[in-house]
Amino acid sequence: MTNQAHTASAKPMNNLLDSMHRLERLHEEVIDAEQRLAEAKRSFDVQVAHLNTAYTDACNRAIEMGEKNFPEQFALRGLAITFDDEGGCSVERRALVEPYELLIWAKKAGEE
Repeated sequence: MTNQAHTASAKPMNNLLDSMHRLERLHEEVIDAEQRLAEAKRSFDVQVAHLNTAYTDACNRAIEMGEKNFPEQFALRGLAITFDDEGGCSVERRALVEPYELLIWAKKAGEE
């Protein structure tokens, strides 16, 4: 390990002030990002509720058609969406997933 001499700044007070201003700006960016994240989470939760309702409706339609094996997991691009028995769902990001053909179910339900 090499010892390097610490060079004194020509204007240490100005450098300190500049650093504090940069920190202040970055702190504001962090606060803004946290607020955007909180809003995105709220929107996501609302969409999950809509998704659960849509899934329940689709399951009921499949039952009406005499189908008993409506899938509990779907792939959508890089996501795997899994519905549980308590009316919730989980969303996982996956690098590779095999897409489930929801189109087949839509055709069975006459929703082509």
